[in-house]
Amino acid sequence: MTLATKQIIEKSNYTEEIKGVGEQFAAIQKSLEKAFQSQDALTPEEGIRELLSMYELYLHIESESNPSDRHKSLEQLERSVEAFKTKYKDFAPKEAVDGIENVQLWAKISRTRISAQLYMLAASLEDNEVKQLGLFYAGLINLLDIAENYLSFFTKRGRELAKDLAQTFISYKTFEDYAKKRPADEITSQAIGIRNAAKAILWEIDRHDRQKFSYKSIYEEANNALKTDDKEELLKTLRSWREEYINELEKLSDN
Repeated sequence: MTLATKQIIEKSNYTEEIKGVGEQFAAIQKSLEKAFQSQDALTPEEGIRELLSMYELYLHIESESNPSDRHKSLEQLERSVEAFKTKYKDFAPKEAVDGIENVQLWAKISRTRISAQLYMLAASLEDNEVKQLGLFYAGLINLLDIAENYLSFFTKRGRELAKDLAQTFISYKTFEDYAKKRPADEITSQAIGIRNAAKAILWEIDRHDRQKFSYKSIYEEANNALKTDDKEELLKTLRSWREEYINELEKLSDN
């Protein structure tokens, strides 16, 4: 592995890469207090105390710099949230449940991101080529899971770091040589898997960024057309939207 790859892996900063959910706790607390007004006095007091305990754990996680310790704390937060949901599901209003589930999802995504880093750091210390490639692949698959399903939780910096990492793996000459090795063997297969996973990560991020820009532009154009009551302009915008969607589908079928 090149020094550049190792530096990208090591410079990950989770608080900058993944959007935080700290503000959710205040909204959850407010919602619970309102819902608990008609309940037994001990129930809201206990529920709020447990919520604050989870918030303290969240703050601890945000300040934790050791990846392994952060990973363990995230697992603890996921368990606490699940227990909280089970205990108060009959009392909590929908907005509170949605908020606590968002916290749980944040913990899962953050843990997956750390798993990716831990796999790759372990790979950088591994001397056995087969084991090393297997660890790199496992790390990229974790990162691909986020790119495919939870990319909206990534900040712009998070997406840029993921792209840099994926591009580095694709450009790494040794992996390229492994992938072309003939006769093919286990190393060849793993190298191809690594390069394919990295390409898939790049594709998902590029697709996300293109759609984000495209939909924003389309919304603004359609909104302006509605304001001016220009039906012809609105139809033109909607046709453009349809054509762009068809183009996206064609790109998908070509890959």
